[in-house]
Amino acid sequence: MALKAIVDALADVPESLHGEYKEQKIGDKTVYVLDLEGVDSHPAVVNLKTAHERVKADKTKLAGDLAAANAKLKVLPEDFDPDEYERLRAEEAIRINDPTGGDVRKQVETATAAVKSQYEAKLAKQKKDFETEIAERDGKITALDSDLRKRLVTDGLTTALTEAGVTAPPFIKAARALLEPGVEVIEEDGIRVAKMKADLGGDDIAKYVANWVQSDEGKVFVAPAKGGDAPGNQRPRTTDTNPFSKAGWNKTEQGRLLRTDRRKAESFAQAAGFKTLDAAVAAREAIAA
Repeated sequence: MALKAIVDALADVPESLHGEYKEQKIGDKTVYVLDLEGVDSHPAVVNLKTAHERVKADKTKLAGDLAAANAKLKVLPEDFDPDEYERLRAEEAIRINDPTGGDVRKQVETATAAVKSQYEAKLAKQKKDFETEIAERDGKITALDSDLRKRLVTDGLTTALTEAGVTAPPFIKAARALLEPGVEVIEEDGIRVAKMKADLGGDDIAKYVANWVQSDEGKVFVAPAKGGDAPGNQRPRTTDTNPFSKAGWNKTEQGRLLRTDRRKAESFAQAAGFKTLDAAVAAREAIAA
């Protein structure tokens, strides 16, 4: 049987072999080690020694490689990019292998075309977005213009015609359709107002209508007089009641006064407690007394 190289006690081996073992301290433990001659020539030891030497050689080489790598790293800038370095090396190799630069030009052209296509797509999208936004704004402006014209022109004509004695709804509608093409919206002192066009005299709507109902064309729209006190084709009388006050609040009269006598309208608005005429016109109700 094979002899054990190390035993914990001599009792573990035949008594005749006790002399072949020597007591030895390994750490805190006492063991018995087989005393051998020529152990370095033993195949197992030779293989182990060879492996150990190879590991030592590899370790030495790795230490040298590490030292060389550290030496190279010391001279590299802090922002060194390995990927960029490899890209530059690849471009240099292409340049060496392609002195005319044909391949490089092809790459540049391809990259340029890709960037151009990307920007063209981006610009096309922006253009489409802008056109959509402009169309939406144009639609809002058209709607606002239509609403403004209705408020200033259509409603203004309705009020002026009613005050001038045209009271029958069908006559108001017909007279309004007849007169409306001659009305335009202009800006005066920062405020949009409705007036007759220049070729019709440029008068306020109320003044023009008051004169128009006296003409042969306009008389036919005025309701006939009924009784001695009926207005007939006369304009109804107005009072000096303040249409901006709490007691006399009247948006229709405010509009008429704004068109016919702005100074008086301003005086009434201030008397009613408003800081400006514009604030009074924009208000939905009178200022509490």
